[in-house]
This record gives sequence, structure tokens and C-alpha cells, in this order.
Amino acid sequence: MQEGLDFFRDGQYARAIPLFQSVLSAPSADAQKPVAYLLLAKSFMATGKLDEAERNLEFYLANYPGSTDYAEALYQKGRLLFLQEDFESALQVFQGFLSNYPSSTFASSGWFWVGESLYSLGKLDEALTVYQKIIRDYPSSVKVEAAQYKISLIQLRRKETELSRLLKWSHEDFLRSTEEFQNREKSYLQAIEAYQKRLATASSSADDQKTIADLRQQLADKVTEANQLAAQVARLGSAAAPGPSDQERAEEERLANLQRLLAAKQKALALKELYLNWIQSGGQQGQAGTAPGASK
Repeated sequence: MQEGLDFFRDGQYARAIPLFQSVLSAPSADAQKPVAYLLLAKSFMATGKLDEAERNLEFYLANYPGSTDYAEALYQKGRLLFLQEDFESALQVFQGFLSNYPSSTFASSGWFWVGESLYSLGKLDEALTVYQKIIRDYPSSVKVEAAQYKISLIQLRRKETELSRLLKWSHEDFLRSTEEFQNREKSYLQAIEAYQKRLATASSSADDQKTIADLRQQLADKVTEANQLAAQVARLGSAAAPGPSDQERAEEERLANLQRLLAAKQKALALKELYLNWIQSGGQQGQAGTAPGASK
């Protein structure tokens, strides 16, 4: 037993296991068997042999309820269930352990694994409360640093969730604004085409000159509105790419390309206004000729 304990304390669990097993097979070692079962279970847990750990731990709990290490055995059962990823059962066992043994030397660790079970189940708010309790009620516990780290992780996950929500909203708003811009631009092009037809047949009378001036003003207003929409799209595009991942960089590049396309369309509208100027200055009677920049 002593040799097995030495190996166990040195972390040499594989070498300790056969020694504890030899204690269990010795007829004269009845007094040492309870602790041998518990140490054997802990050694199997440390080496990842969880089924063997469960078999020895359950035997201990069923046959030695009055043992001085029974409270620790309950704590170890909770840890074993957590390692087996049975988080609901682990949570119940740890809560029962803390209810029955609130003053145990394993209490702070028990609370930590309660927090870990809640965290693994996605109950982050409840886990946060437990981690904060460890820092507040057990300031000298070895689990304080780990609890602080998990609090930081929860806060980070909250920020990531909020950023994802904002990104989703921004992206949807961006798509709506882009669609609105495209619809308005289509109507602008149709209106400009109608203006050009009217200007091509206009006479030089004062009424016609006023009509041309009104049409130019309407076109200028539409170009201004289009520019405002393009600016809105640019703002949404920059807000829609907060992270450095490959997917987000691809999205950022896509938005940048879209913004460049919108800018090119704005230039097209400006060229159409230039064409109107040309019509008024020399082509309002519908004479044949080449508009400025037509060769481009």
C-alpha cells in the first residue's frame, strides 16, 4: 500500500494500479481495502480508463458508506461523470455532495465543477454566478484562478454573441438598403430616359428652357439622393465585417466590390447629367452630333 501511495503521489498512476490491486487480493488487508478501492478508482481516472474507474468507485460507494473518505468518493463520482460528459448527472452529484458536506475540504472544488457542468450545458449565466461565488467565498482556493479564467471566457462569449447579432442585423439592413438603392436607381434611369426624349424634341422657347431647367434640377436631386444611398451602403458595409476570419474577409471583399460598383453607377448618373448639359447648350433642337465623352 505504501509503495502504491508513493507512486500515486508522484503521478505514476500506471505503476500504482497493480500495487493497489494486490492490496485488494490480499486476505489480510481488509482494513486497507476501502482506501485501495478509492485510490484505484482515482488512478484509473487519471489514466483515462473511465470504465474501470467507475467499477471500483461504485463498489466503494456501495460497500463502505461509513468510510472516512466517503465524502471525497462522492466528489470523485461527480468528476467521473463529468469526464464521461454526463453533465446533468455530474451536476446532480456535485449538488448532493455540497448539500451533505458543505464544510468538506473539497467544497470549493465541488463548486467549481458545478460551474463547469453548467458551462458545459450552456447555462452561462448560472455558471457565472457559481464562478463568482468561488472567488468571493473561497479566495484561497486553488480553483480561484480557473474560475477567473472561466468568467473571462463567459464575458468574451457574451461579446461574441452580441457582435454576431449586430453583424446579422447590419447585414440584413445592408441588403435591404442595397435593394432599395437598386430599385431607386432603376427608376432614375427610366426617368432620365424620359427626360432625354423630352429634351430631344424641345424647342427654344422660354417655356421649353424652363422645362429643361426643371428637368436638370430633378436630375440633380436624384443624383444627390443616390449619393446618400451609396454612403449609407458604405457605412453598413464597413460595419458588417468586424472579424479577421477568412469568411469575414471574403464578406468584406464582396462588400468592397459592391461599393465600387455603386460608385461606378454614380459616375454613370453624372455622365447622364453632362449629357443633359450638352443637349441644352447645343442639341436641344435634336441636331445630330456627338455628346461629350460619348467615345468613352
